[in-house]
Amino acid sequence: HSPKLRTRSDVEEAKNKEKNGRLTPPNSGSNAGSVRPPVVFREGLAEKENRLREESAWGHMPGWRMFPCFIKSNDDLRQEQLASQLIREMANVLSSAKVPVWLYPYQIIATSDRAGIIEAVSDSISIDSLKRNYPGYTSLSNFFVEHFGPVGSDSHAGAKANFVESMAAYSVVCFLLQVKDRHNGNILLTKDGHIVHIDFGFFFLSSPGKGMGFESAPFKLTREAVDMMDGPNSRTFMRFRDLCGRTFMQLRKNAHKIILLVEMLVGGNEDLMCFAGNPDRALAELTERFKLDMNDAAVREYVDTLVDESLENWRTRWYDRYQRCCTGVL
Repeated sequence: HSPKLRTRSDVEEAKNKEKNGRLTPPNSGSNAGSVRPPVVFREGLAEKENRLREESAWGHMPGWRMFPCFIKSNDDLRQEQLASQLIREMANVLSSAKVPVWLYPYQIIATSDRAGIIEAVSDSISIDSLKRNYPGYTSLSNFFVEHFGPVGSDSHAGAKANFVESMAAYSVVCFLLQVKDRHNGNILLTKDGHIVHIDFGFFFLSSPGKGMGFESAPFKLTREAVDMMDGPNSRTFMRFRDLCGRTFMQLRKNAHKIILLVEMLVGGNEDLMCFAGNPDRALAELTERFKLDMNDAAVREYVDTLVDESLENWRTRWYDRYQRCCTGVL
């Protein structure tokens, strides 16, 4: 059966059952291993769309479509839209060059400086919600085994490949754009094993805590994610390194497109928090991060250094601990 997205009522029901001791944890009891454990994915977007089309009075019309989105008010989405446009341009560059990585540039439209529309990433759950709502959760590695099948199976191998390919792409993107506030509530896991970064309230020159810059690692690379890739000395992690390098190299070749897009969008938007009142500095630092003065061999070594600096960085660990203790994000 295809995995389905869990509804809020399903989550509440599961919590109540767990509280009352009536929810069987994964791999327990006499049927352990023969029955798939309760999962957080239930009704997929395609299934939901087909169901609602049948229920809709206009479902027979050829232009009928279901589009999941959030309508936001009293919130300036211009910065979010800028980040989305930059990620979309990067995704186009990587796709055209056939670099085997994955990004999901979801749509954002700022209808004014106080309202807008954000596409909801369907068939996904945040890492924070996964840890809260998946019974018996211990690690991403164990969740992949329980949900996608045993290590060595085609389904597990495919999900792990999706994880690595998306992890590499978002790692480089987060470094180039200096995306911050990367707690587990802002990182999604899709039903196919990809990760998706959301919420771009802090990037370029801005960061949480009035710009204190606590998240100083090039990008977020936790021990849990590394274990998901079989450890830092594994072939899987070597592929992650290679994909990070290929992603960076290809984006570097097209740096002019990305830099030009920012230059075009600066006009009239100098007040955005990401520019911190100094868009020229933001552009200069973005350009510098592409290392346009280095040769290809030096850039490869540079990307390897970024990976090493990010690997279980102590500041990343403590930022996650702060989020867990002070805001409740797991």
